[in-house]
Amino acid sequence: MTKIDIRRIITRYINQEASQDELTILFEWIQKGNNAEVFKKLVQADFLVKYEDKPWATEAAFESFLDTIKEKENRKIRSLFVREHVWKYAAVIMIVLGSSLYFLLNQNPLGDIQVNLDPNQITIQLDNGEILTIDPETNATVKSKKGNTVVSFVNGVLSQTEEGENKGEVARNTIRVPYGKNLSVTLQDGSVVMLNSGSSLTYPSSFENLDKREVALNGEGFFEIAKNPEKPFIVKTETMYTQVFGTVFNVSAYKEDGPSEVVLVEGSVGVGEFNDLVNSDLQMIVPSQKATKSEGKGFIVEHVDVSSYISWTKGILAFENESMAQIINRLQRQYDIKIVNQYRELGERRFTGMFDEESIDNVLRTIQAHTHFKYEVEGNTITIKKNK
Repeated sequence: MTKIDIRRIITRYINQEASQDELTILFEWIQKGNNAEVFKKLVQADFLVKYEDKPWATEAAFESFLDTIKEKENRKIRSLFVREHVWKYAAVIMIVLGSSLYFLLNQNPLGDIQVNLDPNQITIQLDNGEILTIDPETNATVKSKKGNTVVSFVNGVLSQTEEGENKGEVARNTIRVPYGKNLSVTLQDGSVVMLNSGSSLTYPSSFENLDKREVALNGEGFFEIAKNPEKPFIVKTETMYTQVFGTVFNVSAYKEDGPSEVVLVEGSVGVGEFNDLVNSDLQMIVPSQKATKSEGKGFIVEHVDVSSYISWTKGILAFENESMAQIINRLQRQYDIKIVNQYRELGERRFTGMFDEESIDNVLRTIQAHTHFKYEVEGNTITIKKNK
């Protein structure tokens, strides 16, 4: 199941900016669980903030909202042309958007909408919220449901064109790679990015009219940047950014792994604080150096053997003096499994090793040979226990 932030769609609906696909998603979300009640309370709360204790026909307006969408669905038209009295209340919410709606959308546990997609699929989420699937083994050109966005993935090269009223616009899309898979993709500027399992990359559909080539990474990516001295390439993570003009490097920014880090293979890069993108003094590193974001300000720079950091791009799983807790995180992503460690002391033990296309059972048995623990497999879950 792929997650979409329902808060963004509700806000766009209130501002009468929601796309046809977003309206369909909103309607589907309202049908599930107690989401209808949450939606009604959200709307009613905003109305009361603006108009104090005046009565409001919550149920009538809500039913009208549902009937309108159902009517459009039956006619295969998914745009929301809500009846006049419903939009009157939507306008009320829009007026107070900066106060109560903002609070509710950020405090109320709306959760994420679930879209019925195979969780093992690599996907591209377009700027309008629509989600397309990618098969790395197959060349394909896909047209969005709205019909104005065409995405092509041919021989690993990703391209996108806009038609009609959106022609020439730059959209920001997100590629998501599930656990157990990775993806190599060539962006519009010729830069090649390989995404590791459990990673996502947000990128512009075109770099043509932009002053800089900027992408956002969550997870791990190996970058070979096409040289362009006039347009620096910037990779942003949650805590730092890396700026280059043309080079080869690896960025690891999994939240569960701790601090973000950059390992330089060739060329030259500078790293800086995420929240000081304009004024930050770049920390420059040279090949075979790793820069790790410190818990305070600045970076820790050290010389490393880059082979263990980029071995994943060759299908090799390598550990270099890593704790078992770190290794477990990597194994879960690599093999798309869940590992429960009930042997607390084991999590602090450190290991060094390299595995080439080994099964998870072989990996655990190898580690098991150097320490004493047992493990049980049940479905997709492995439980590690201490030997008695």
